[in-house]
Amino acid sequence: MSLDSVERDAVLVTRGLTKTYGSVRALRGVSLEVKRGEIFGLLGPNGSGKTTTIRILLGMLRATAGEARIAGLDSWTQSVEVRRLVSFLPGEIRLFGHFTGRRMLRFLSRLRDGVPYEAAVALAEGPLGLGPALDRKVRGYSTGMKQKLALAQAFADPVEILILDEPTSALDPSARALVLDLVRQARQRGQTIIFSGHVLSEVEKVCDRVAIMRTGRLLWVEDLAHRRRGYRLLLLRFADPQSVPTSWPEHLELQLREWVDPRTVLMEHRGAPPPLLDWLAQTPLIDLAIGTDDLQSLYDRYHGPNALSDDEVEDYNPWRSLPSHHGTARPNGANTNIPREDLVA
Repeated sequence: MSLDSVERDAVLVTRGLTKTYGSVRALRGVSLEVKRGEIFGLLGPNGSGKTTTIRILLGMLRATAGEARIAGLDSWTQSVEVRRLVSFLPGEIRLFGHFTGRRMLRFLSRLRDGVPYEAAVALAEGPLGLGPALDRKVRGYSTGMKQKLALAQAFADPVEILILDEPTSALDPSARALVLDLVRQARQRGQTIIFSGHVLSEVEKVCDRVAIMRTGRLLWVEDLAHRRRGYRLLLLRFADPQSVPTSWPEHLELQLREWVDPRTVLMEHRGAPPPLLDWLAQTPLIDLAIGTDDLQSLYDRYHGPNALSDDEVEDYNPWRSLPSHHGTARPNGANTNIPREDLVA
């Protein structure tokens, strides 16, 4: 699949994105696509590569290798055009301390050439609760107040894409809930949002899909919209690699999630149990485990107390069974007719 063909359905695309600083590998072959009009979460602790990915997408950093595009524009060679399409909230807010909050919003509005100043003020005074503080110098603001001022500017911008790096990090619980509401409203207006964070509950509430990152790798992309509709996980073990089914009837509503070893697959099932059990009875199945999964358990696989070690993460590739023509490696894009040589490689 070519990069250009992927962009017909995606507004942000990276392919094999790599960034090194001397001997330090900040990004290791990150490939992702963000669909137009969705809320896409980047999830992982500090140092996992989220901010580096965002900065490369915005043309603030040059990738060592790979490609990044926004709306078909190259993020590095066409970075000025890219930034006109994006409203960006950085993780570290730096504002002019000698400006009042109101003057800061006016300055940023002029800098962005078209952001409605009145809309930013209305957001800051109303939902974000800054009110009289807008007429005080920013140097007297708390970290949370500075973040609210920057949020007012970001959400007032009518551009197509919002990129929010840790947008709730300095906020109290009520303000965090408000930001999530503003994110949902932005999506309703047709904007595409990247929501970078490390608070699982927030990501799970608002995102359509989420990518879990660690040590510069994109390890898993999960479709939360499908998850909310409910499914069961099946761990199927067969007698030998040759007996593992490589296709199945569509009415079973099965999707390959992960190839665990040459004779074991993890699958998602959304259909009725009886047809599935009838089909399994005709296969050389030797073991079956049924369970459910949640974002916390997925996250813990990579960041919990029993997570993979750094060496295991270096070698781990949960999508090694998927044919390359799927583009972005993600379990919810798995094929239902997979060549056996792809499965047992």
